[in-house]
Amino acid sequence: MRTGRLAAVVLAAALGWGASTAFGAEVSPILLNYKNLDLASKATVSAGTTWVPLKTFAMDMGYSVVWNQASKTAVLTRPRRQITVTAGSKVAKVNGTAFQLAKPVRIVAGTVYIPLVSGTGALGGRIGRDPDRGNVNIIDEARFVTAAVPDMTYWVSQHTGEVYISPSASGQPALLGKLPLIESSYMHNLEIKTVARGTHLLVLSDNHYAMFNNFSNVYQALIRDGKIVKQMDFHLMAPAYSEDPKVSSTQLYIRDDDSVQYINGDGSFGRLYDIEALTGQGGKFTVEYAAPDALILRFIDTSHLYLIQNRTDAAVNLNKELVTPEDWKDWEKSDGQDPYVLARMLILTKRDGNRLTLTYRSLANDKSRTVMYSLSPG
Repeated sequence: MRTGRLAAVVLAAALGWGASTAFGAEVSPILLNYKNLDLASKATVSAGTTWVPLKTFAMDMGYSVVWNQASKTAVLTRPRRQITVTAGSKVAKVNGTAFQLAKPVRIVAGTVYIPLVSGTGALGGRIGRDPDRGNVNIIDEARFVTAAVPDMTYWVSQHTGEVYISPSASGQPALLGKLPLIESSYMHNLEIKTVARGTHLLVLSDNHYAMFNNFSNVYQALIRDGKIVKQMDFHLMAPAYSEDPKVSSTQLYIRDDDSVQYINGDGSFGRLYDIEALTGQGGKFTVEYAAPDALILRFIDTSHLYLIQNRTDAAVNLNKELVTPEDWKDWEKSDGQDPYVLARMLILTKRDGNRLTLTYRSLANDKSRTVMYSLSPG
């Protein structure tokens, strides 16, 4: 009981809720929607108030941040909410209305800091404490995430899937469309890729680990001249394993649970691969390698690799083609859920021109083998 009481006092002190704490005291973990974003490691405590870096905090809550060095003013923007704060001032403007902060915004060693509790209120969240666990949790129901490229800033709601854009990071976000988002408690990552002038690829992804499995929920949208021209999403659950692709893809693509759509360098659409029609295999798959002339997939149920060549549309089961006849007896009906199989699966390790180098280990004797496959020229 005494330990719990002490934790409550330390937490209250850090938040400025009734105790005094010296500068530099350890800050309790700070969670956003129950996820630890490591904000506490960047926070400081002074005179009983927890201070957090404004830019980091605001971007975690889905705001774009524009700093004016001359006026020492920051403009924070997300859909339906814009905030202006000025170093040395306790008054923030929220959608043009004055909002009183607990203490003036400060600059320390070139970093702008804002008081955590009142700053959370200004940014549209609410803050709570968990004395038993020693955590501070910020609830932000809007749950926006933001990302930008030089000519456009994007926001996506992790609550509704709505997508907003603005050509200026401090401009009023305009509704672009809506992703078919399946809401979850997990935080999503937003990435924007410039494909060509005026064409962007938006990728909203939730990748997490639970119960010895990797889960992926990914939403993609190709956006051309401010309009969504195609959306695709896929959802995977696969046994966790550490073998990432060894050869980087050179072809941009989007995909769903059934097909892979290539995107050309000018933003137009390339090949659309209907995976089951081409391979004769159904079920979930991952894309291991994508190039203009070749696509390599791994089917989760068996861990077999399939190669599809663009020029010929030929689909080859690389496991059947490359492993020895003796090894194929074991690999033919391999269980892609088995960790023993996953640790020995066929992996692309190198590409040199049309020549592919792959490795695997025998299921029978664990012997490591290196095999080659030559792509058809074209």
